[in-house]
Amino acid sequence: MWITQIAPDTSAQLTQNQQSEGVSYLLVDRQILVQGNTRQTYYHSALKIQNESGLENSSNVEIRFDPSYQTLHLHSVQIRRGDKIISKLVPSAIKVLQREKSLEQLIFNGSKTANLFLEDVRVGDVVEYAYTVHGSNPVFGGRHYSQFELQWGVPVLEVHARLLTEPGRNPAIKSLNNAPEPVERRVGGLQEYVWSQKAVASLRVRDDAPAWFDPYPSVQWSDFRDWQSVVQWGVPLYATPTRLPAELTAEAERIKSQYVKPAERAAEALRYVQRTVRYLGVEVGPGSHAPTPPELVLSRRFGDCKDKTLLTLTLLKAVGVEANAALVSTRYKKGIAQWQPSPGVFDHVIVRAKVGGDEFWLDPTLPQQMGGLSDISQANFGYALVLEPQQTALTEIQQGSAMMYNRKVLAVLDSKAGTGKPVSYTVTTVLDGLSAERTRNSLAKDAPDDVQKQLVNYYARFYPSISVARPYEISDNATTNRLTMTEYYVIPEFWAQGKGKAMEAYVAVPDVNDYLRAPRNTVRTEPLGLFHPADVRQTTYVLLPESWKFKEGTSIIKDPAFAFESSVKFELGRLTLVDQYRSLSDAVKPSDMPAYLDNLRKSRNILGYSFNRPAKDGD
Repeated sequence: MWITQIAPDTSAQLTQNQQSEGVSYLLVDRQILVQGNTRQTYYHSALKIQNESGLENSSNVEIRFDPSYQTLHLHSVQIRRGDKIISKLVPSAIKVLQREKSLEQLIFNGSKTANLFLEDVRVGDVVEYAYTVHGSNPVFGGRHYSQFELQWGVPVLEVHARLLTEPGRNPAIKSLNNAPEPVERRVGGLQEYVWSQKAVASLRVRDDAPAWFDPYPSVQWSDFRDWQSVVQWGVPLYATPTRLPAELTAEAERIKSQYVKPAERAAEALRYVQRTVRYLGVEVGPGSHAPTPPELVLSRRFGDCKDKTLLTLTLLKAVGVEANAALVSTRYKKGIAQWQPSPGVFDHVIVRAKVGGDEFWLDPTLPQQMGGLSDISQANFGYALVLEPQQTALTEIQQGSAMMYNRKVLAVLDSKAGTGKPVSYTVTTVLDGLSAERTRNSLAKDAPDDVQKQLVNYYARFYPSISVARPYEISDNATTNRLTMTEYYVIPEFWAQGKGKAMEAYVAVPDVNDYLRAPRNTVRTEPLGLFHPADVRQTTYVLLPESWKFKEGTSIIKDPAFAFESSVKFELGRLTLVDQYRSLSDAVKPSDMPAYLDNLRKSRNILGYSFNRPAKDGD
């Protein structure tokens, strides 16, 4: 038996800080044996139930595996109750279910779950189980990789990780976030690497941290020693077929006949795949990383990111556009730059096209994108591994102007009828690139009446008496990927009577205000993630019934994370306010939070405009 037996410390005196949701985790043990093309992964866990809430979280053993290339061997399931050990490994009680946890994301991976519901579990019991999963995905050609996590959001009394390989394999090993170096030795003719820690505290990261922030200590090991070796593995998977399906040949001829410029051909090829093939991932076994042939994808009219990427590459090649597949991480984004190379770094694949010396990062899984190649939003994942033979490193994804969330708003408050009258409120919003696509897709999902309700309630936060004067209107320019929305409202109580019968009013700037809110958690050890890049500008006209005098001027707030500018100008019968927010970073460092919060507060104090008119006879 190659496994090292680790016994959990069931007699340890545990503090309140060593439990989470009624459970104390005594042992997390993971051991991996790699020999040639074969792989075995051993899991051993023990947890102590401290109170009633822990019973609900600990009375079910759930193990996931992929039966297309893996087999599951359950070694033991038992309860330690004082000096007694009670076996709970009853084969007839094990239920193997096909639970597709990713179906909401339209991904079918074929994995199964072995479930064992434990009977007669009591507070104070230690639930312990061990099992081994045999097998490895054949798509990797006998090369292996994995990651040992060494800290979680719950405390663990003992963490043990072990890698066992044949001599000479020498996997590349990388420790992240101050993870310890392994203890190495020869055991029974095999090379052993061991990581062991005691009393590991919990570490929790808030949900508003940036995607790339991962402070958890871990160890990554891989048979892929560098990015070039991952490229060499991936390039053959995305080789385009020499013989095209008849439908794709006809589409290529149509595109070439209707469009002359390579950029136009590339944009039209992308749209063809986006509108023709719906997204659905069947990622069973090798299908988790290998794309489906274009002919089959076209015949069934669905595919995942790999399938749609290969189809796009095939069509682009047919119309004379140079392109390659590019592997990216939607979860960790630019954080992968520090990782040990392996295919497991990535969870998505897109297209890198070269047109006229420029690079374009295209995502065929997105809804159909309108406009020219420079007008559509591009993938924003920080770094990509481009699958072309000469690549030896990650490529930073440079952002084009269409990737900016660009929102320009003109709001007109017409009060020319008098301070005691209702005010008409017309809002015209111009959206380009990413912002146009997101709004277009959102409008396509909801009924117009539902959209109108959402819109009026958005402004009701600032103008409680607001109501819809007439339905909103949409102008969609597919040629430039620009969408214009015009909304029509009336505000009966824009004006209010203040002290001494003076008439008072307040002008809000909702679109900019949304970016100046303080975060919920301000004392923090992790960075604060920000929406970036964004450029939001609102111009507000207040049409007045008489000539007033206002103090004009411009205020500017600059922070490492954002820039805010607000100006006030008055012309005869019209007050003009211009407010603009521009993001400068995707995160705020913990050390910069006090200054960031102060600059947010200053910006909010400047944003919006209050004014009044002294009481007059007849008011």
